[in-house]
Amino acid sequence: MFVRQGSFEVIPGKLDELRQIYYRECAPIVRASPGNIDVYLLEPTEGDGPIVACTIWETEQDAVAYEASGTAKEVVAKVKGLFAGPPTLRSYRVRR
Repeated sequence: MFVRQGSFEVIPGKLDELRQIYYRECAPIVRASPGNIDVYLLEPTEGDGPIVACTIWETEQDAVAYEASGTAKEVVAKVKGLFAGPPTLRSYRVRR
C-alpha cells in the first residue's frame, strides 16, 4: 500500500465547512480513482492544529497516476480557499 498525506491549517471557524465539502465533494472523486482504498481527514483531538487529509492507495503507481491525471489538483481546488496557509505533502510506503 501507499499513503499520501496533506496537512494544512484551516481558517478559524471554517473547519465544519471544509469537512462538509471534503466528504460531500472531494472524497467521492478520490474513491472513484483506480487503486484508491480509502480517503479521510484526521482532526486534532485537543485544541487547534493542522488537519491531515489521507489517501490510501493499492500501489504507488496508482497514487502517481491520480496526481498525473489532474484530479488531485481539481480536488484540492474545492477546499483550498479554506486553508490558512500552504499544505505540506508527504508520501509513505506501507511495508509488512
